[in-house]
Amino acid sequence: MEALESNPPSAAPEPPPAARQTGSSVKQVRLVSRFGNTEIFGDPGVTGAVADGPHTARQEGDTMVIEQTSLTHEAGFTFSQPRGRVFIPGFDVGRQLTVRMNPSLPLSAKVQAGNLSIRGLQGAVKGDVQAGNCSISEFRGPLQLNVTAGNVTASGRLEGGASAIRCKMGEVRVVLEKSSSVRIKAHAVMGEVSISGVGATSGNELTLGSGDGTLDCDCTMGTVHVAVE
Repeated sequence: MEALESNPPSAAPEPPPAARQTGSSVKQVRLVSRFGNTEIFGDPGVTGAVADGPHTARQEGDTMVIEQTSLTHEAGFTFSQPRGRVFIPGFDVGRQLTVRMNPSLPLSAKVQAGNLSIRGLQGAVKGDVQAGNCSISEFRGPLQLNVTAGNVTASGRLEGGASAIRCKMGEVRVVLEKSSSVRIKAHAVMGEVSISGVGATSGNELTLGSGDGTLDCDCTMGTVHVAVE
């Protein structure tokens, strides 16, 4: 009995940050991905956002900010040289960050020399790609994509709102569903912009459905292709 009184039971440990779900006060999610692989997909069972993998997270007002990081306390990065192998502790580019978020929330994502996959979001998606690869599928909300140098592929449906693709140097391919309602305009300076599919002509404009939304494509030195399938 004396031992029990002198050593009261400790409180239950806090769940790890990766397992916590943000509260209902979160109205949007912002993600920064550097030198790694990040996957984001819509999950109706999540109120805000849940992240699993190498990351840091903080809340700024009504915005949940998640930063993918390759720095860890356990893993390391190994590469070969003619005279042996070099190991840098605490750097692991192979690990993947997975984020589950409510599909109705808007997302702002920035990719720097990494790979980002986004799937099944209904809210607006804003992407800034700098020397990386970004894949967006099953989208339903407006897109705002800015590509400095990299590759972007996107497939889904546009039914309203203002969407824009700005490609300075890279390749962008967008596949829209036939059921989309959008007016598409394309312009190229020293690059190539093409529109193909149902109702496409030799010009740089195309209207799907009643044209409730807009999609402006502007290419400086790169390739932007919009297809209707």
